[in-house]
Amino acid sequence: MSPECAWLMLVVFLLILAAGAHGNPVCTARSNIGKEVLVGSDLTVSCFFNKICPKIIFRDGEQIKHEQSPDLNVVSVNVKNLTKLSIFTCKCKKDPEPCGIDIAPGYPPDIPQNLTCIRKTESGNVTCTWKVGRDTKILTTCQLWVLGGPPHFYRSVMNSSRFCFATFPIIGSMSQLTLRLNISNGLGSNVSGPHNFILSNIVKPSRPNISHVECFSRRCHLRTDNHSMNLVEVKYRVKHQIWESLETYAGRSLNISSLRPYTTYEFQIRRKINHTVGLWSDWSRAKEAETKEEAPDKPLDVWYIQEPKSETCFRIFWKKLSKSEAKGKIQRYNISVQTQKKMNSTTVASNITSHIICCHPCSVSVSAINLKGQSPAKFIELRSPGLVLRIVSRILSNKSIALFWPMIAIAGNRTEYVVHWYPVGAKEKIQWIRVVDTTANITDLQPEKCYQGAVTALRSSGPVMASIEDISTWQSVPEQGPGLQPNLKESESLEVKWSKIPQSKIRGCLRKYSIYLEDDSKDIKHYNVENTKKQYTISGLSPGQCYKLWVTAWTDAGEGPRGICLPVCTPTDSEKLISLVILAGGAVLLICLMFLCICQFSSVQKRFLSCCQCLLPTVIPDPANSKCAKEYAIEQFHHHQCDSSMSEEPDIVEVEEVPYPSSFICTYKKSFSQESSTSDGTQITRSTDITEDYICTHGAISGGEEEEEDEEDRLLDEFGFLPCSSPFLEPLVLSGERLTLDVVKINCCEFLDGT
Repeated sequence: MSPECAWLMLVVFLLILAAGAHGNPVCTARSNIGKEVLVGSDLTVSCFFNKICPKIIFRDGEQIKHEQSPDLNVVSVNVKNLTKLSIFTCKCKKDPEPCGIDIAPGYPPDIPQNLTCIRKTESGNVTCTWKVGRDTKILTTCQLWVLGGPPHFYRSVMNSSRFCFATFPIIGSMSQLTLRLNISNGLGSNVSGPHNFILSNIVKPSRPNISHVECFSRRCHLRTDNHSMNLVEVKYRVKHQIWESLETYAGRSLNISSLRPYTTYEFQIRRKINHTVGLWSDWSRAKEAETKEEAPDKPLDVWYIQEPKSETCFRIFWKKLSKSEAKGKIQRYNISVQTQKKMNSTTVASNITSHIICCHPCSVSVSAINLKGQSPAKFIELRSPGLVLRIVSRILSNKSIALFWPMIAIAGNRTEYVVHWYPVGAKEKIQWIRVVDTTANITDLQPEKCYQGAVTALRSSGPVMASIEDISTWQSVPEQGPGLQPNLKESESLEVKWSKIPQSKIRGCLRKYSIYLEDDSKDIKHYNVENTKKQYTISGLSPGQCYKLWVTAWTDAGEGPRGICLPVCTPTDSEKLISLVILAGGAVLLICLMFLCICQFSSVQKRFLSCCQCLLPTVIPDPANSKCAKEYAIEQFHHHQCDSSMSEEPDIVEVEEVPYPSSFICTYKKSFSQESSTSDGTQITRSTDITEDYICTHGAISGGEEEEEDEEDRLLDEFGFLPCSSPFLEPLVLSGERLTLDVVKINCCEFLDGT
């Protein structure tokens, strides 16, 4: 061996020695009565140290005081009335390695009880279970001894449910079992037995299985796996409801009858050898199936209320059938209305439960329709009920109200009554019940909600109704106040309007409103208003005064918080006058603007001009009678007689204008046309056709050409003669050129006639 190996082995040996020396515990802890003690015991825990050092003791991690014995290496602590598991730890103050002991208080075991044994057919083994009395709180072991031959011992440990169990095979052709039980722990033990079992009586068949379920409208057929058991028990239920059971023999088909149509059922089965032998197997897993549909055979419950402000329109309501009553999925509803002359039918979707019908007199029925058919129809008469006395109510609880009404006030004999109710403002949530007594209990009412409705007596002579107004089970003050809309009508009066409080914020039945008006001197006036009104006029206010205004709402529980507080100031007399002047000026300005806009239309201009004719002179001077025209006519007449071959070149003549105001200057054009018939150079001067035209010219006359606007022509045609200058027409523009005879032609015959 080399020197290096020798040194290595020496080092390893020294390390082993050091580890062994350090591995010894620094101390040992013991109890004077052991680790398992009776609950409530007194004991002493001692720690024995292997060396001298400062010593400390802990209980459940907390340092405790200890006693020093004459032996310097031993310390101890006394424990009184120990009731729970405790951990004691001892150590040297500077040494990290501790020692300790766990002391568990408990109880000795009781006598074993409730022993049951089962032999499962699929394995052939026997499993026995038994219960161990009270909880021992400490480790407890159980032993089962199989007697009747060479004894066999099977051991188990009690579980948290205080049960012990053991499984063992059947050896040979045993027909009977003899068993003995033993239970023990650190505080004692107990024995029970012997217990005898006949093997055939403890045989438990394996759990069966439902392979298929076939259902019709009112029965179902179950198919199970193959088994040799004779007795089968079936249990079934509507899903999530109470189980019902039925026993049958396996030789017969597993049929379950008397079921409800269109309903989901759960099925389970278990089996047994027969009534007297063996045990029931475990229940099979649940199997679900739904029965088929059928046509509904129950009529709908239909009711109606009259539409407000109408004597012939009614809103009918109907209650949906339950799933078992509908016997299928409702596809739609058929509404039939029968009058004296004919019957009409209409259908609505399955999610609708109300419909408006306008007829009088008539009867109506509603039927539910599924895939298999229609429910029976039951007609009700739609009549406007007569009103009778109000109803007396009494609160029973926070969710129900009892109603009472006098029989004489509604019906003299035994009569069917319909009581309906709904939250205020939500008629679509109507509910109703039918009773034959003069009392009814309304249930499922929501606290802090207001309801209204009526009780209607159904009599052959016609229905009569007693109203149910503003009932509530429990109320509180409104949650908020109304919103304000003040409006000053005059300086001495104020019109107050407010918005409606949401029904969910009223928290009961609204009784009234209160209006508060506070002036600058903190003097507050209030006015009470009925709950049906949303406005109120306050009069007698002082001009030029400022106020604070707010409104509150009341229920039977009291007054709610005030709404928005708004400042309102009444105007002074001078402010009122200024306001009136401004208002009048604005009205005049608006009328002028409207007049100017209207005058832009040509049709309006025509009518206005026609109305203005009465303002013009009624005598119009005739230019043909002027001195200039007459002299020229005589001269022209002689000229035609003396020289028949005169030139066609027209001469220029000035026409004297009739003196008129400067704003009515007109030039007139008069044309004379002559047709002559000559024979042998002889001219006949008197045989002449004369045509006269008088034209009022507007604008320039140049070169013998006339350019007139279409609009002016229409005016001339309509009115004959109009002044050339008008506030609605273009200004008159006169040309400085002279009128020529080709433009103005004078008929000589007129002049001759005039002479």
